[in-house]
Amino acid sequence: MELGPLLKRSALALSELLGPEQVYACLWSHSGGTPVHIHWVLQPVGPDRQGDLLGPHLQSAMFDGCEYPPAAEVEAIAGKLRVMLAEP
Repeated sequence: MELGPLLKRSALALSELLGPEQVYACLWSHSGGTPVHIHWVLQPVGPDRQGDLLGPHLQSAMFDGCEYPPAAEVEAIAGKLRVMLAEP
Protein backbone atom coordinates (compact mmCIF):
# COMPACT_ATOMS: atom_id res chain seq x y z
CA MET A 1 0.00 0.00 0.00
CA GLU A 2 2.94 2.33 0.53
CA LEU A 3 5.03 1.40 -2.51
CA GLY A 4 2.55 2.51 -5.19
CA PRO A 5 2.11 6.06 -3.87
CA LEU A 6 5.88 6.33 -3.25
CA LEU A 7 6.68 5.32 -6.84
CA LYS A 8 4.06 7.73 -8.19
CA ARG A 9 5.33 10.60 -6.04
CA SER A 10 8.93 9.86 -6.98
CA ALA A 11 8.11 9.71 -10.71
CA LEU A 12 6.22 13.01 -10.46
CA ALA A 13 9.18 14.61 -8.66
CA LEU A 14 11.56 13.37 -11.38
CA SER A 15 9.22 14.79 -14.02
CA GLU A 16 9.05 18.14 -12.26
CA LEU A 17 12.82 18.31 -11.74
CA LEU A 18 14.06 17.04 -15.12
CA GLY A 19 11.17 17.54 -17.56
CA PRO A 20 11.52 14.22 -19.42
CA GLU A 21 9.10 12.97 -22.08
CA GLN A 22 8.15 10.24 -19.60
CA VAL A 23 9.46 8.31 -16.62
CA TYR A 24 9.82 4.53 -16.86
CA ALA A 25 9.04 2.52 -13.73
CA CYS A 26 10.77 -0.87 -14.00
CA LEU A 27 11.23 -3.84 -11.73
CA TRP A 28 14.44 -5.87 -11.91
CA SER A 29 14.67 -8.94 -9.71
CA HIS A 30 17.31 -11.34 -10.96
CA SER A 31 20.75 -12.04 -9.62
CA GLY A 32 22.65 -14.72 -11.50
CA GLY A 33 19.42 -15.78 -13.22
CA THR A 34 17.56 -16.31 -9.94
CA PRO A 35 14.92 -13.89 -8.60
CA VAL A 36 16.34 -13.17 -5.14
CA HIS A 37 15.79 -9.47 -4.55
CA ILE A 38 13.98 -6.49 -6.04
CA HIS A 39 15.22 -3.26 -7.62
CA TRP A 40 12.74 -0.59 -8.63
CA VAL A 41 14.15 1.73 -11.27
CA LEU A 42 12.64 5.09 -12.17
CA GLN A 43 14.26 6.25 -15.39
CA PRO A 44 13.52 9.66 -16.90
CA VAL A 45 13.53 9.36 -20.69
CA GLY A 46 13.87 12.25 -23.10
CA PRO A 47 14.54 12.89 -26.76
CA ASP A 48 18.29 12.33 -26.25
CA ARG A 49 17.82 8.55 -25.86
CA GLN A 50 19.62 6.07 -28.11
CA GLY A 51 17.87 6.07 -31.49
CA ASP A 52 14.38 4.64 -31.34
CA LEU A 53 15.07 2.26 -28.48
CA LEU A 54 12.40 2.32 -25.81
CA GLY A 55 11.55 0.55 -22.56
CA PRO A 56 13.66 -2.45 -21.59
CA HIS A 57 15.50 -2.31 -24.92
CA LEU A 58 16.80 1.14 -24.04
CA GLN A 59 17.84 0.05 -20.55
CA SER A 60 19.58 -3.07 -21.88
CA ALA A 61 21.49 -1.04 -24.48
CA MET A 62 22.59 1.42 -21.80
CA PHE A 63 23.79 -1.40 -19.54
CA ASP A 64 25.50 -3.23 -22.41
CA GLY A 65 27.24 -0.02 -23.50
CA CYS A 66 28.25 0.79 -19.90
CA GLU A 67 26.50 4.15 -20.23
CA TYR A 68 26.18 5.66 -16.80
CA PRO A 69 25.49 9.29 -15.93
CA PRO A 70 28.26 11.15 -14.15
CA ALA A 71 28.27 10.37 -10.41
CA ALA A 72 28.28 14.06 -9.45
CA GLU A 73 25.18 14.66 -11.58
CA VAL A 74 23.37 11.70 -10.00
CA GLU A 75 24.29 12.91 -6.51
CA ALA A 76 23.05 16.44 -7.26
CA ILE A 77 19.73 15.18 -8.62
CA ALA A 78 19.34 12.74 -5.69
CA GLY A 79 19.90 15.59 -3.25
CA LYS A 80 17.20 17.70 -4.90
CA LEU A 81 14.81 14.75 -4.97
CA ARG A 82 15.39 14.10 -1.24
CA VAL A 83 14.30 17.64 -0.49
CA MET A 84 11.28 17.42 -2.80
CA LEU A 85 10.14 14.07 -1.39
CA ALA A 86 10.62 15.19 2.22
CA GLU A 87 7.92 17.82 1.72
CA PRO A 88 4.43 16.68 2.79
